[in-house]
Amino acid sequence: MKLFVDTGAFIALTSPEDEYHSAAVSFYRESRDSGARFFTTNLVVCETMNYLKVRVSHAVAVRFWENLKKAGHITIVIVTPVLEESAFALFKRYADKGYSFTDCTSFAVMKALKLRKAFAFDRHFEQMEGFSRLP
Repeated sequence: MKLFVDTGAFIALTSPEDEYHSAAVSFYRESRDSGARFFTTNLVVCETMNYLKVRVSHAVAVRFWENLKKAGHITIVIVTPVLEESAFALFKRYADKGYSFTDCTSFAVMKALKLRKAFAFDRHFEQMEGFSRLP
């Protein structure tokens, strides 16, 4: 199985105080142990690190980066200008939704990589046609 990982999932995995921590850890371990491949973007990583630094601690943000870089089953996709343009088209099209630009870059990457499932707690991933959110 191939999964896109959103900011909320990374935060839940990293922060024991997060309301989704237990669910995130269980789902991640099961998925990883069954051979799942995880994909995310540099923008999601940036958003996660900023959140962790401000809301948890600088040390936790640093540890998140170090662990992410060591993980051999997580691919960080760099959002290119072409992906940014696809994301902007989604951002413009869905003015009635609460999608952030980072959400739209995630959707663009998922479409480009033909990923259908997101490890996310953000309901936007189930609002976008063709995607589902796990756990």
